[in-house]
Amino acid sequence: MPENKIENKNKSFEIRSYEHGDENAICALFERVFGKPMGATESIRHWQWEFLENPLKDIFIKLAWDKERLVGQYAASPVRIYVDGYDTIAALSHDTMTDSQYGGLGIFRTAAEALYTEQTNAGQSFIYGFPNRNSIHGFIKYLKWQQIMPAPVHIRPVRISKSISRRIFHNADSSSATTENAFQNASSLLLDKSGKYKLHMETEFGDWADDLWLRCRNQHNLWVVRNKAYLNWRYVTKPENKYHIVSIWQGFQPVGYVVFACSNMNFGDTLFVMDFLVDLNFKGAADLLIRYVVDVAKKNECAFASVLLTPGSKYLHIFRKKLFLPLPERLFPQPLYFGARCFDPSMKKLVNDPKAWFISWGDNDVI
Repeated sequence: MPENKIENKNKSFEIRSYEHGDENAICALFERVFGKPMGATESIRHWQWEFLENPLKDIFIKLAWDKERLVGQYAASPVRIYVDGYDTIAALSHDTMTDSQYGGLGIFRTAAEALYTEQTNAGQSFIYGFPNRNSIHGFIKYLKWQQIMPAPVHIRPVRISKSISRRIFHNADSSSATTENAFQNASSLLLDKSGKYKLHMETEFGDWADDLWLRCRNQHNLWVVRNKAYLNWRYVTKPENKYHIVSIWQGFQPVGYVVFACSNMNFGDTLFVMDFLVDLNFKGAADLLIRYVVDVAKKNECAFASVLLTPGSKYLHIFRKKLFLPLPERLFPQPLYFGARCFDPSMKKLVNDPKAWFISWGDNDVI
């Protein structure tokens, strides 16, 4: 049933929640608005993974319809967040879109507020996301979001010309994408010459991931719960995924893991550290994983390696020692911002604190 209807002399729309079968119209709208599929080469399977297969199951989507034509969407995916010692449910805002012929009617704001009411009633604590340069103003002005920080992008030059390196870093604080086979050929790098740790290329996350998460979850005040169910959904079952998972062990005990992927960017092929988790009680393990990532990037002739590092990240100084430096905002290939709106007023101060968060490239749906 329609929840509200807005009209002017030229066009009208009504807001209602997602119903089974709407995904075909949603995918068609996405391709019309963005000029590309939702996934690497297709939309419907990607949509099913993103919304139907989410470990938390519930679907939070508001749709704007002009009779039989879908003209707008505001969507969010529920996410389990670890907050200062306990789990809460929040949501990631993404895939917001409005038909270009229906701009200026307030679809974005109307659909969002309708969804926020539903989320509040469902007990969600806050909504967060990664608006781009074109949308951040609207999130702040119309939806009462707080910009927490620009995406904290750090990069390390791997194989680039000196002129490009100077262009990127002179104000910073001190071709085709790499193939699957190329990463597999880097398996010889999985050797730790000291013999203290063993690195292993994984095809999925086992029970060991739950054990590791329970040991590491207090490293940060605010971050996505990185349990086996979430990690397998995000990095293993995603259609057309190009992610590589490497774990590190001491004997039979899991010590950490890294997830990475390669994508072609403006300055060349870039290796993205999608996720990184290490038990810091095991000295040298984090350094070994980072060294492995850099070696893979070099072996496969990537121009850069990139990671997101918040001001409060326990891994910040370790990556900095490995020459991962902040990328000036003006040089972002795709300017991104991190922001949120709290539904629970008691959490507002913590959620809006950049030092409280740990975020990674894998926490958004860009890569």
